[in-house]
Amino acid sequence: MKKRLTRQESKALTQEKLLVAAAKAFARRGFAGASIDEITQAAGFSRGAFHSNFKNKDALFLALIEREIMTLTHGAHESITASSSAKESLENLRKFYAPFGSTEKDAFLLITEAYLYAVRNVRFGKKLSTLFRKVHDELKLSLERFHEQTRYKNPIPADQLILIGFSLGHGLALYNLMDGERYPEKMVESSQELVFDRLMGSTGK
Repeated sequence: MKKRLTRQESKALTQEKLLVAAAKAFARRGFAGASIDEITQAAGFSRGAFHSNFKNKDALFLALIEREIMTLTHGAHESITASSSAKESLENLRKFYAPFGSTEKDAFLLITEAYLYAVRNVRFGKKLSTLFRKVHDELKLSLERFHEQTRYKNPIPADQLILIGFSLGHGLALYNLMDGERYPEKMVESSQELVFDRLMGSTGK
C-alpha cells in the first residue's frame, strides 16, 4: 500500500514540480514570455495551487535561481574543503564554474534571465544580490577553511578569485551560445583552463 504523503511532503512535491516546469518555461520563453498559467499547466496544477506555494512569478523565479545556485555552491564547498593542495583547491573551484558554460545551457539561460531582470527591477535586483552575496560568502569561507587547514597563504584575495570565476564562466558561455561555430565548447573549456592554470601557477603547488 502506497504511503500517504504528509501535508508538508505534498507541499514540497508540488513546489518541486512547479520549479521543474518553470525552469523549462523560463529557459525556453524567457522570464517575461513565460506565464503562470503555462507553468501550472505543465506542472499539472491549478493557478490556485501556484499561489498557495508562491506569492508571484518573481518569487518562483528567485526560488528556482536559489535552488540551482545553492546546489552547485554546496558541492563546491565540499570539494574545496576536501582538497589536499592549493592546485586541487583551485581546480575544484574551476569545476564549480564549469556548469555556467555551454554544457548546462538551461542553467546558464536562467542565470542570464535573472541578471537582466535584476537590472530592470530594483526589488528583484536586491533579492538576487542578497542571494549572490550568500554564494560568494560561502565560497570565500570554503577557501579560507582550506587555507587554515593547510596553512597555505593564497597571494590572490578570495574575493577577487571568486569574482574572476563568475565573470569568466558567464562571459565564455555567452560567446559560445551566441556563436558556437566561432567559439566552440572546446575553446570555452580550454580558455577557462588557461586562466585557471595561470592562477594555479601563481599559487605554486
